[in-house]
Amino acid sequence: MKKNIIYTGLMVLLLVTGCDSALERYPLDVPSAETFYTNETEIQGGVNACYSFVVAGNNGYLVPEYSWDALADVVFIRGGGFAQNYLMSTLDFKDGYFRSMWLSMYQGIGRCNLMLEKIEANKDKIAANKVAQFQGEVYFLRAYYYLRLINQFGDVVYLDKPVTSVADGKAVTRTAKAEILKKIYADFDKSAELLSASTVKTLGRVTWGAAMSYKARAALQNNDWATAAAAAKTVIDSKKYSLMPSYATLFTEAVLNSATNTEQIFTMNHLVTANNATAFAQYTSPRSVSGGFTTIVPTQNMVDSYLCTDGLDISKSPLYDKTKPYDKRDPRMKYSFVLPGDLWNGFIYDTRKDKPNTLNAAGASVKNLDSYNTTEFTSFTGYLVRKYYDFKYATKLTQCENPFMLCRYAEVLLTYAEAKIELNQIDADCLSAINLVRGRADVNMPAVTAGSQAEMRRIVRIERKVELWNENLRYQDLLRWKRAEVVLTRPIMGRPVLGDFDKYPSVSFDEFGDPIYNVASYVPHPSTDYRVLILTNFNKNRDYLWPIPETELSLNPGLGQNQGW
Repeated sequence: MKKNIIYTGLMVLLLVTGCDSALERYPLDVPSAETFYTNETEIQGGVNACYSFVVAGNNGYLVPEYSWDALADVVFIRGGGFAQNYLMSTLDFKDGYFRSMWLSMYQGIGRCNLMLEKIEANKDKIAANKVAQFQGEVYFLRAYYYLRLINQFGDVVYLDKPVTSVADGKAVTRTAKAEILKKIYADFDKSAELLSASTVKTLGRVTWGAAMSYKARAALQNNDWATAAAAAKTVIDSKKYSLMPSYATLFTEAVLNSATNTEQIFTMNHLVTANNATAFAQYTSPRSVSGGFTTIVPTQNMVDSYLCTDGLDISKSPLYDKTKPYDKRDPRMKYSFVLPGDLWNGFIYDTRKDKPNTLNAAGASVKNLDSYNTTEFTSFTGYLVRKYYDFKYATKLTQCENPFMLCRYAEVLLTYAEAKIELNQIDADCLSAINLVRGRADVNMPAVTAGSQAEMRRIVRIERKVELWNENLRYQDLLRWKRAEVVLTRPIMGRPVLGDFDKYPSVSFDEFGDPIYNVASYVPHPSTDYRVLILTNFNKNRDYLWPIPETELSLNPGLGQNQGW
């Protein structure tokens, strides 16, 4: 199959059907696409390979599957060079992460185009239901890859069939984002049509619900409110999905692997034997776990965003006590984070420098391995990730088999609600979608009632931020709302190392519920206790789109560069 790899002017048109003669002959010990993919088993393997880039774009800690929120204001990565440099707008178009994402998405697209061609050519040899299953999955995946491309790069090269020569590859040009979006919708629709009768329930496989849910996401992320509302409503009306009763247990392996999980729509599975286990536990473990890095952590910006249990933010609620800042808050905060004072890994967790000792589960005083007094590499924000964390991997930190939900029903409900609000259709269905999410049994936040469009916009945006924390949607939300130029020009904050909250100025909030910090009022300033982690500097004239990578421009200057890069 490697004979199918063509390095075109894009360096991305992989797994196509014809090639340069030298590449065509190398290596000689593997089958070519012209003699392979001719029966059900081989085609199933090819379809499986199309999934390979769903979470591609890995750059160490910055993994699109579980830490892309670090490109926004709600997650911080210690040592996360790309994320921090992006937030400070210091990158140029030569950065390897841009090329990695571009290349990976086109590798996925190349595989999809090849497999659609091979399935069609051999459909008479395969059962009709298998043909529909294979095609349905591949149409979804092609749309998935193109969606990520247009969201990050804007106008990109659109290819719906394999390229057969290097010359053709070098001649390609970019297609308008709006035109590609229509093709993405068409692929999701085709996928949904083909999978509508499928009985395949294997975790990680594309389904009808995934196709329609991602169509809703694609429309929402591109401000196509009518399409988003209609696609989300189709999923809601199907009654195929519902919220699980407990947010606290929703992200545990037992629930994720359960056949009774009615909330997950598209999930990425992980297995050591499949060579796709993750190092999530290593990146999120406390320092008290041997080998734990504590590199991916929640920000103070996110902590401050959780409402009090009366539905008001901490600047307005009479329930908020600065000396007990984590009490009487939206329960999803404690389900998502490890907070100071929590028992975690058998110890009372606290990073304060003046706490060299802590208590263990038996109440005995022991050395505090998570204190700044012990190590400077503890959580830079003072918090840990609880969501998805499982101590079963504490002794095999790089062999995590946690499945990660890439799309779940709560997102569909909030997509529907937001689209309805933007259409100014604030009706009972719109309110119900929000209140179902807020009213989950172990969340039970106050129900919302109809308000003005501006009021409802604030509500649904806060709800997305809280409900979907670290599910890798926040960054794209800030881009599509044109809020990145506001939120990502504010500092990324952490908990004081020594200072107490009641010594710091009160936090205020803007019209969309995002916290505002007057960093000059923090003493000392600049911070010497990690309170101010990054002074972000999002460039609104450039950073809403990523650049066309240097290598691609060198090989095909006709691609052109995005503005400002």
